[in-house]
Parts: sequence; C-alpha cells; structure tokens
Amino acid sequence: MSLPRILLDCEPLKDRNSGFSHFVVPLAHELIRQNQRYQLYCYVPPAEVGGLGGAGVRYLTQRSFHKYFNPPSYGFRLWHATSQLSWYVPTSPFTKVVLTVHDLNFLHENPDAHTYTRQLAMVRRNIRRADYLVTISDYVRQDILRHADLLGYRPTQPLRYVRRGVEQLAAVPAGHAPAYAPRRPFLFGLGTINAKKNWHVLPALLQGSDYELVIAGSFAESDYVKTIEAAATAAGVADRVRLLTRISEADKSWYLTHCVAYLQPSLAEGFGLPVVEAMQLGKPVFLSRLTSLPEVGGAAAYYFDNFEPAHLRQALAEGLARHSPARAEAARAHAGQYSWAQAAADYLAVYEELLAT
Repeated sequence: MSLPRILLDCEPLKDRNSGFSHFVVPLAHELIRQNQRYQLYCYVPPAEVGGLGGAGVRYLTQRSFHKYFNPPSYGFRLWHATSQLSWYVPTSPFTKVVLTVHDLNFLHENPDAHTYTRQLAMVRRNIRRADYLVTISDYVRQDILRHADLLGYRPTQPLRYVRRGVEQLAAVPAGHAPAYAPRRPFLFGLGTINAKKNWHVLPALLQGSDYELVIAGSFAESDYVKTIEAAATAAGVADRVRLLTRISEADKSWYLTHCVAYLQPSLAEGFGLPVVEAMQLGKPVFLSRLTSLPEVGGAAAYYFDNFEPAHLRQALAEGLARHSPARAEAARAHAGQYSWAQAAADYLAVYEELLAT
C-alpha cells in the first residue's frame, strides 16, 4: 500500500538569502529526517531539484507559468503552502491545504494603496483556500482573529501557533574579518532597510556615547536609506553610522559575536530571526514593544517603551548596566526554545490531524 503523498512548498529557495528560505530549508530537512508516514515531495525551482537531499524526498519542479496555471496537485493528499503570499496554492478540491502565515505586516505599516490591495487579495485568497492555518508566533495568530472578517478567516478553520525553529548561528570562521570592521565598540541591527524596521530612530541614541551603529540588510526602500542618513546627520553622528547591504553569513556571525548589543526597534515584525540569533550568544537585545517582538524576546530582552532619543539612551544604558553572566545565560536558554526538530514534529502532527478529517 502506497503512502499518502504530501508536498512542501519550497519555492522560496529561488533566493537562498531570503527570510522565507531560512524558514523553508531547515523545516524541509527536519521533515525529511522525521517523516515515516508520508511520501514527501518538495516543490522547488529547477536549480534546486535534489538540493535538499536524495533520500526520503521527491521533487516537483516549479515553473513560472504555475502562477497562472496551478501546479499539478490531484495526486497529493496535502499541500503545505509555506507563505501567506504564495502564488502556488492548488485548486484541486481533493487536496488539503496547510497554510503558514508569517505576518500580516501590511495591515500595520501603511503601505501604498497598490501594495495593500495586492497583498490583501493574495492573503485572502490563500486563507480562504486553506483547510488549516498555522502561524509562526502567537501574535500573528491573534492578528488573524482580530482581522477575521477582512481576511476571510472562518471560525471553523483550525488555527494554531507553531513556534518556528532557529538554526544555531554559525561560528565565525578562523581569521575572518568583515569588509567593514568598526573601529570602536558598536551596536548592531540586522534586517531589511525599510520604514517598518524604524531604523532611523537609532542614530540619536549615539549622542553622548562613543559607540558606532552598524545596520545591515537589503536596501528595500532607497528613500528610507536617505531618511536614516538624514537622522544621523541631524544627530551629529553621521561618521558613526554605517549601512551595509547583503552581508555574508560569516559577516553576520562576526557582527553578532562582536557587537555590544543587538537592536531591533521595528514597528512591525512577524517574528524577528536575528533577535534569537543574538540571544544564542547571550547578547543584550533591545527591542520595541510592538507586534511579535515582546513574544520573541520574552523576559530575557530589554525594551524601548517609546522612540524619543532621551528614552532610547536611558533604556540602553540601564539595560547594559543590568546585563550580567546570569542574564546572558537566560538569553541563551530562551533562544534554545526555538527548535526546528520540535517545529517539524508539530507540523507532522498538523498533517496527521488534517488528513484524519
């Protein structure tokens, strides 16, 4: 008797540096390792066929026209769409769909009307098609419930929070130095350079200190880069603020290992992967109290109650003064909760529950 066929949408592998890819790859590896009940397929771009291993997994090749003519799905009992913005959700009424929702940031970050309309339409389509919804934080689960009517969520749809995993941060290679190495103690922030990340409030935090500020990430909004630079000039610290784009994994590890503190003042976050990576090293982490960040950081993080320069400086000084070996160990223990082995086991339980109905 053949095993039920299930499929994991790994289309985000088209960009191995993307946040969605950092979710899909380790989840796929753990599902392949743990799975004993299903014939597992991974839906991947052509260049990634075989890229997740050969044993225990088969592949369905993604094609660009699948956006308009859905990929073949009648042979699958279950299809796991790994992003709320996925184009690739099957139309076959015989295929059960699990949908992972990472965030609903477009509801909170005031995008332009075109972006808002496009993302809302995509999310509504996928939520309506889904038989089971999974979120990567409890904040996002609550966000779906708060906006159920807008999103087309039905109370009869199962909705569950599964804590995502976070891979152990790679050690800095021996002798490695980044292309830019700060000349003084520095604060570090990592993530897309756009308005929702709220980076422009941080340069004023440098006033009265000798710290540098290093912010690394893709430049998603060129105008916002200018906003950060203008804030640094206005604060008189332009020579101590450095914006970097598309750093390597080795560079990321170097900055997280050597920084005085990690900062994430975001207005909207579905999760916040670098927060956990910094905590793995026992670093003091300073976060906004908005959206999912208090859940991710927990009691082991320090928080900005507002973004006024004086408060930012006070919160940083008080947090650094409080940070001790015991607090560092608490941060490492908190980060240890984010296990891919547990996440995969939880998803397999979701699959089993859905296919039993």
